[in-house]
Amino acid sequence: MNDFITSVFEPVYTAPADQESINAYADVTGSKIDTYSKSKICYTCKNTDGANSINWKVLSSNDDVSYIEAQAEATLTFGSIGSYTNTLATYRYYKVQIKATVGGSQGDAQVRGFSKV
Repeated sequence: MNDFITSVFEPVYTAPADQESINAYADVTGSKIDTYSKSKICYTCKNTDGANSINWKVLSSNDDVSYIEAQAEATLTFGSIGSYTNTLATYRYYKVQIKATVGGSQGDAQVRGFSKV
């Protein structure tokens, strides 16, 4: 019973290593969160590159196969931070994708996320 209570009420965190963008959207490795038994989801994405901008978006899915946009594409100039918050997580899985705003001009993203009851 104690494991069940912990799994329900314990927040889920993700703090993957910074990732460099490519010219097409790609998953930020380690950004996926399973919101099973959770109701809130939040991500921040910081452009840690010194000069180039990046685009980012949040995707959601119930089967971890077919994903739709939970947050549309947004551009982050160097040093800026974007955020996504959903206080009623209607999908089970969420993840972040990034790409270079301008092809060939790669940027770096730092993603942090959490989910809780």
